Formats: sequence, structure tokens, C-alpha cells
Amino acid sequence: MRLLDREVEMGHASWVLKHELTMGPDFFSLLPAFRMVATTGGFTAASGRLGITPSAVSQKIRQIEALVGVRLFERTSRSVRLTEAGRLLLENTDRAFADIADALDRVRMVGKRPAGNLRINLSRLAAQVCILPRLAAFVRHYPDIKIELATDDRLSDIVAGGFDAGIRFQDTLEMDMIARSIGPPLRRSVLASRSYLEASGTPRHPNDLPGHDVIRYRFPGSQRLEPLTFNVNDQVVRLDPPPRLVFDDNHHFDFAVRSGLGIAQLYRATEIPAIEAGELVELLTEFEPGPVQFKLYYPTRNQPPKLRAFIEWFCG
Repeated sequence: MRLLDREVEMGHASWVLKHELTMGPDFFSLLPAFRMVATTGGFTAASGRLGITPSAVSQKIRQIEALVGVRLFERTSRSVRLTEAGRLLLENTDRAFADIADALDRVRMVGKRPAGNLRINLSRLAAQVCILPRLAAFVRHYPDIKIELATDDRLSDIVAGGFDAGIRFQDTLEMDMIARSIGPPLRRSVLASRSYLEASGTPRHPNDLPGHDVIRYRFPGSQRLEPLTFNVNDQVVRLDPPPRLVFDDNHHFDFAVRSGLGIAQLYRATEIPAIEAGELVELLTEFEPGPVQFKLYYPTRNQPPKLRAFIEWFCG
């Protein structure tokens, strides 16, 4: 592991020269298999992405472990996870592989339209409000860009996961990321069905909510309950009323609120048809917090043409 730490401080050229002399070119041909297992979490998942069998992936991992002289993965019958040495190797090769991918993209783009595989990690809500409404036109305009949208409500490391960019709210982004606003400003509205209000009454102030059946969201990654946010006397107030129901998928809120099971604070943009149809009633509107907006984020200012086209289309 000390060897890996020293290598991080070396330039890419000397790193490659040193290891090609000591380990041979096979080491570099095996690295993609190692990184795919590390980022997908298993041999079977990696084999599907690499187009080879799980046993072939396992063989490549044994070969690279033999070359570096240390175990890179802890294996059980149920899981595969990185050792400390494996984690260091993954982290210390991120930049080199990103640089290679950027170089290949630039080579492909000589005299051509933006092209290549573009992988975006985003939440389901971000996909719904930021991307899907304009996706068809983008795909038709850039037929040489192949898009993969990985919808995941857990916060993911886009560099380790091999993504070109991610879409999240500002307060969840890492400090070293470049961010651009994407999608419309989103209002957060407290909503309930008429049947619930007829049976349980209507709250007049956020402080009334502990006496109601409140439906709340739990973040899948941190397992933290999302607070309800309000503007009270020009101050941002976050409340933590006891929940009647808890979900970690925003799609479940639609069913629960429409079924009269409780009150929830939802993003209004996803509920406009139900509000206009009278299925849902807006509550506590005078305490509505300021809108929030998603951010498209990525780790480098040297965007490949495919990502630059995506940014101009969806953030322009």
C-alpha cells in the first residue's frame, strides 16, 4: 500500500513506464476488469458490462492480484468488496482512466459530431423533471451519442462509478465539483386528499402537523428522514413531525396521498395534474419555502464533446 501511495505523487508518464518495465503490458490490460468489478460490486455484474463470462472476470482478477502481490477483493459466497489495497488502486487510477476516456473522445470527434457513451447518474425526480421532457429531441439531434441514465436515489460517487456527470440538489454535492443549474425551479407543497381533510381536519400552521398523519421520505443512503421545510416569518424552519408512513421512493407518495393516508410535502411539479383535477389540495401555502433547483455536476472543466453537447442542451 505504501508503494501505491508513492505512485500517486508521480507523473502519469513515469508511472506507466515504471510498471510496464516491472509488470509488463498485461497489467494494463487487466485494469479495466478490476475497475469494473470494483464499481459494479461483483463478477456477474462486471461480466455483463465487459461482455465476457464471470469465470473469465474472476481469472483476470486473480492475474492482477498475482502481479501486484496483494489481495484486491474480499470474496464471500454473497458479496465481493474491496480490500484497503483494492480501494487505493481504484482511487489512484481514476484520473488516468478519465484522461484516457477524454483523449479517446477527442480523437473520435475530429471532424465528427459529438459521439460516444454518455453516462449520467441522477435521482428519479431529476430524471422526471429535468431530462425526460427533452430527451427525445436530444436523442434525435445527436444520434451518435449513446445515453445511459442510471436512476438512483442514493448519493453515488460519479468518478468511482465511471459516470460523466450527475444530477442532484446543491446541498448534496461534493465541494470540488463543477455545477450548472438544470431543470425548472421546484416548489415544495404540502398536499392531502379531500377525503383525508374531511376525516382529519385541515392544519392551519406547520406546528399543527404533529397532530396529523404525516408521510415522510427516508434517504436510501444515509437512512435519515428528510425534514419538512417551511418559511415562517421569513425564516427557514425545518420540522421533524412523527411519521405515520415512511417511504424511500417518491413514487409511493402519489399512491399514499391520493388514497387519503396522510399529508406529505411533495414537489409540486410532479403533482400539478392531480391538483388541477381536484384530487389533491394544497395546504399551508403561506408557509411555502423558497424553490430549489437541481444541479448538473461533473469533476473537470475539460468536458468531452458529448458532455458539452448535453450541458448546452439541458442547461442552456
